[in-house]
Amino acid sequence: MVAATAGDAVTERARHLHERSLVWDCHMDTLQAPVIDGTDLGRPSSVWPDLGHWRRGGIRAQVFAVWVDTIYGPHRATRRAIQQIDAFHELCRRHPDQIELARTGADVRRIAKSGKLAGLISLEGGLALENDLSVLRAFHRLGVSSMTLTHSNTIDWVDSSTDAPRSNGLSDFGRQVIAEMNRLGMVVDVSHVSDQAVRDVVAVSSVPVIASHSCAKALCEHQRNLTDELLKAIADKGGVIGVNFYASFLDLRSWEATLAARGNLLHNLNQPPTIAPEDLDRVAGRRLIEFFQDRVPVPGLERLIDHLAHMVNVAGEDHIGLGSDLGAPGIPLPVGIETPADFPKVTDGLLRRGLSEAVVEKVLGGNFLRLWDGVARV
Repeated sequence: MVAATAGDAVTERARHLHERSLVWDCHMDTLQAPVIDGTDLGRPSSVWPDLGHWRRGGIRAQVFAVWVDTIYGPHRATRRAIQQIDAFHELCRRHPDQIELARTGADVRRIAKSGKLAGLISLEGGLALENDLSVLRAFHRLGVSSMTLTHSNTIDWVDSSTDAPRSNGLSDFGRQVIAEMNRLGMVVDVSHVSDQAVRDVVAVSSVPVIASHSCAKALCEHQRNLTDELLKAIADKGGVIGVNFYASFLDLRSWEATLAARGNLLHNLNQPPTIAPEDLDRVAGRRLIEFFQDRVPVPGLERLIDHLAHMVNVAGEDHIGLGSDLGAPGIPLPVGIETPADFPKVTDGLLRRGLSEAVVEKVLGGNFLRLWDGVARV
């Protein structure tokens, strides 16, 4: 049952549609919690989203991001990724009545039907491969069904949208990574990569790709966002773009305020300081919390709906979904969105904007489910 949150104005029509839809969020960073401070996501938390928030928000499928801070560099990133993957499996072990690992569309359907959350694992950043395809294959065996190719930093084989280019898109090894992901049945994710890297991936991949958590550059000219050209290219390939809820990608005023407050830390995400190995975990936890300490202006929920409506108009109703990017404490979000429990407000906003129930159901999760059906394999 989808529960109302205090002070919201979600119509009964929206609530009923949300409840009967298979709601799929393609990106959340909550796996940082157990590795940073030992939080059990199966128990109520006042700091991090917990499984109760997902249940109240009517979310049936959640992609949990395994993000590795650049301070781990090219030689210790794999360990940090494995810590988070282990944390996910421990969450499933402790709370088998609430959450279960899903890898394919069929898994998601089965788990959602049982009333549990279908949890999928995504590697956010190819840094954790340490330039080794055997590590990629091992991650897939551990349950990773998708990979965001890089994060804020350019790595040896793929350029980031927020760092200096090195390969003019994808390197030859980067093309090998895409080919191996296609062979394994892993979903390729182009959020965070440079515009040229998106073009290269779309050209090289033999199957549809996703941008799990990106917004429209036409509405917010952040280098991390996707141009209409790239939205169409991903859609023409059969792919899906998940709209990001992070305020700085929705509205430049929020991003400019973040830069003013945290510009030095943002720079250090691309060019990390040298840190003693024994201090890496402590510093990584501190950096994540520190980045979102400052209060910055945030847009209203309508700005999120603006991006969703624009992207549906440009890419088509079969190619847009949700990729909230929630998870880190303090992350600036649209007014009224605080936890996964607030997702019914998005459904309500889309209906108020005039999208049909059939289209809204696709955006809520039907499109990502279709893509996993066609691409993801065990």
